[in-house]
Order: sequence, then structure tokens, then C-alpha cells
Amino acid sequence: MAEQERALDFIEATHLWSQHAQFVSRAEGAPNPFRAIYGVEAQQGGVWDVMTRFHTICERLQLPFHVSTSVEVNPATGDMAVAFGAPEPTQFPTAVPDSRGHARDCTGKRAQWAAAYALRLAALLANIGFAVNTGIIGVTVIARAGEPDGQTLFSLGFNRVDFHFATAKLFVDGTIDDAKFDADPAQLLAAFDVDSARVEFDADGWFAPTEDPELPESLRELRTPLGEDARELPDSLKSLLRADRVCDLDIADRASLSIRDIHQIAQENADSPVTAVVELGGALTTLKRELSVSTSIRQPLYCEREALRLLVSEAAGDAATRYRTVPGAIAAVRSELARFDMKLGQLDDALRELQELQRISPTSVQGGIAEAMAYSMAGDTARAVESIRQALMLAVVPDEVAFLYCLLGQMFAMASEIETAIDCYYVASTVGVQTEYTGVGRQAMEALLAQIGAARDGQDGHQGERSFTATVDARPTAPSREHALGSLQAAGIPIAPTQSVIQTLTRAAMMLTDAGVPLAAYDGVEILAEYSAEPTLLWMCRALQEGAGCAR
Repeated sequence: MAEQERALDFIEATHLWSQHAQFVSRAEGAPNPFRAIYGVEAQQGGVWDVMTRFHTICERLQLPFHVSTSVEVNPATGDMAVAFGAPEPTQFPTAVPDSRGHARDCTGKRAQWAAAYALRLAALLANIGFAVNTGIIGVTVIARAGEPDGQTLFSLGFNRVDFHFATAKLFVDGTIDDAKFDADPAQLLAAFDVDSARVEFDADGWFAPTEDPELPESLRELRTPLGEDARELPDSLKSLLRADRVCDLDIADRASLSIRDIHQIAQENADSPVTAVVELGGALTTLKRELSVSTSIRQPLYCEREALRLLVSEAAGDAATRYRTVPGAIAAVRSELARFDMKLGQLDDALRELQELQRISPTSVQGGIAEAMAYSMAGDTARAVESIRQALMLAVVPDEVAFLYCLLGQMFAMASEIETAIDCYYVASTVGVQTEYTGVGRQAMEALLAQIGAARDGQDGHQGERSFTATVDARPTAPSREHALGSLQAAGIPIAPTQSVIQTLTRAAMMLTDAGVPLAAYDGVEILAEYSAEPTLLWMCRALQEGAGCAR
């Protein structure tokens, strides 16, 4: 009986499309909670606003299946494409109760039922597309098997005017909920007024896979590889990103030697530092010869990932500064040379290499980390701490932020500043939602707390004042995050990512999204999502990277 009740509930849930459309109508004018994040506000009606508004409405729909989507849009031309994952026929019930309550086998009808569901959902998604921005005049909806990047099942092209006068009326008068379409999805399709359709049904009534539709040029150009995109950037982005064209944001290099090649040279000569320095020097000479002479007036720039290219305004220079891409292999050579110089006891030479590494990668913290470790190996803890402090001023990648606090905790522990070390380890364990060093920071903090507890047990009941909390039996426990952050700030330790850095990253990602350069924006959005674990930002990252999944 319970199974039949569930089947009845499912049937009812698959025939509430007019109610879903009513919800969309109510939601379209609601404030967008993701238009402003981290204190930065996106342009109203821009790409960021439209995409996040679209996803917010989709997530609030009460559908029998969660709808997974990916979107790309150009509000300036009014074009939008929506890819969504259609549930498979096997996800539908095999039996439903008849009028007398007896189970009726419907295994052979599931394909048609699922096809009708997918077509109804496609029309609803087009409705949402038109609702989120009045400037959207055309929506292409692409159904794929299971997920937005699955096999293409069908595509429908809607225009605003015809949708309003025909398809939308199916929602308004409830026709779209008519159960007759469950057994005849082709009849439902015929009721839609579409500009284009790539739909074929197989013998069972499900969809025969088809090719992707050809999207408007304004959407296809969003998928142009950065290195090939010669479009001029808006003036506001030119100054923020210190670039003139989209291709200037490309961080890929075409050097003859890769980072892996450099590490291989270092590994092969691990037991002979002198030979390693000679071999690495030769590699550096080769790489320098390959650099274009015509770009010599530009500042060198190596970025490990796209998001770091968005932070150049935090580095030395001004709005007029321009960059030339430095191969990753050159950065790897500098790092390896510094490591071997340390093995040879040549601290000054190592520091010069690391200073050069930081000069060519001003938005990266890797040079600062290596510098801190070099000072630590030389026994200069004060300078090591200062190097970490400087790195924290720029750090934004969660794993790197957490590692820096772990390293800082180690430095303070070595200096017997245990309470500050505990604060560092605690903060390391709470960076973002989860990092590679979450557990490391937690374990190191607990070890120091245990060490304090053991030392206290050895005293004659004397209890000194402690900044950390204590349990009823006076065993030391972890500080609160608020206390740990306050203590570090009081000690002159930056709280990373700093407000300036996170807002610069947010502003650049939003502006690039609105400017129609998603391939330069998505990595920055990924970092923002790693701090909040907000589903909409995680969705934005994937949507910016993949779009509607159609070939360019």
C-alpha cells in the first residue's frame, strides 16, 4: 500500500507544471541574493546577475527530480542557452494504481512518461530564462541524459514573443498538466511554438540521441580559447587586470621545456648539487632565448592558475603596467636553483633566486613560502615569520592559506610562543570548508594543547592565566575562531585572504563574467566557492567553464 501511495504522489508531482510557472512569476521580481558577494556588487541585468538569478529560481523549484543545469547568456544580444540533465526512464515507477487501487504495470510506458516530463521541464526552463531578464529574446534549451554534460537528447529554440502567445498559455490554463501527454510526448511537442527543434523519438517513445544545436554567434564566441580571443577589454577591466585584450589574460606558455622537465633535471642530479646548478642554468638560458624580444618592455608574469592573473592590481605597478607571460619552467628553475643553493650552504644565492621568483610571479605565494623555509633552515626565525606575513597579505588559494598558517604555527612553536602557535594551527584548520591542511592544523594544535596539559599536570596545582578556553577539569582546549583571529591580528599577523584580495578577486570575476569572458573568470569563482561552499557559486564556476556544452 505504501508503494502505491508513493506512486500516486509521484504522479501528482509530475503534473504540477502550471504551479511551477506561477512560482516563477512570483520569483522573477525578487531580489537576487547573489548579485552582491564579499561586499562587491555585480551589474544589475548583467551576466552574473542573470545567471545567479536563474540558478536561484531553479534551486527553489519543488520538482520530483532535482534539476541540474548549465547556462550561458549574452544579455546585450538577448541570447541564452540552457543545458539540463533529463531523468532517465528507469527513474520512473514501474507500476501505478488504477481506479480500483490495483497495481497497473507501466514499465512499457516509462519512456514516453519520461520524455513528456523532459519536454515540460524544457519549456519551464525557457520560461525561467525569459523571466530573469526582460532583454532575453531567445532561449535554446538542450536536454542531456542525466547531467548537463551528458549525451544530447534534444534541443528546442524558443523566442520570447511566440513563447508568450503560445507555449506560456499552456502553463496559464493548465493544459501542460494534462495526463494525455504522458503517453504521447510528440503531441505535447506539437503544442509548443518553437523556432527550432532537434527531437527524434525512438520506438519506445524516448529520445534518439541527436547532435547539439548551433548556438548564436554571440554565445559561441564565449567559448573562444583565451589565447585566440583578440576582443578588446572594457576600460574598467584594462586598468584592473592591466591588459588590453582578452588574449593578454592567457597564462598558457609554449616553451620547449615544461615544469616537469625541470623537476626531472633536479631529480636526476639530486645527489650532485653542483651538477644540478649547471644543468638548471643551461635550461634557464634556453628558456630565456625563447622569450619574445618584442615583449621585453612588458613586466614578466608567471601565474600558476587563472585566478592569480586576476590579482595583478594587488602587485607592484599601476594601471599602465602590462605583462608578458613567463613560462612556468622558468619559475621552476628559480625554485630548484634556490633549493640546491641551500644544499650548498649558499643562502645569499638562494635568496636572490627566490627574490627573482617573487618578481616574476608577484601574485603567487610560492616564492614567499620558499623564502620563509630558507630563512628557517638558516636559523633566522624572525625573517622566516616576516616572509610568511608578507605572503599572507596576498594569499587567496585556500590550500596555500592553510599551509602558510601551519608553517607560521611551526615557527612560533620553535620560538616557544605556544599560544600564538595554537592560534595559527586553529586558523589553519578552519580555512574555507576543507583544505589539504585542515587535519594537519587540527592535529598540530591538539599536540600543543596536550603538551600544555602535560606541563600543567607537572606543576603543583598552579594555574596561570591562559588565552585559550578550558574544560571543567581545567584541561586546555582549542580557542574560539574569533579569539584566534583577534590574537593573530594583535600580533601583526594578517588574516588571509585579506578583504582587499578577496574583493579584488570577486570584482575581477564578476566584471569578466559580465564582459563575456567566462574562461578567464571561472577559476576565480571556484576559489570564492571554496570559502563559502555556496551551491550557487559552485554552479557558477562550472557554468562559466562549460557553458551549454556545445562545440564552438
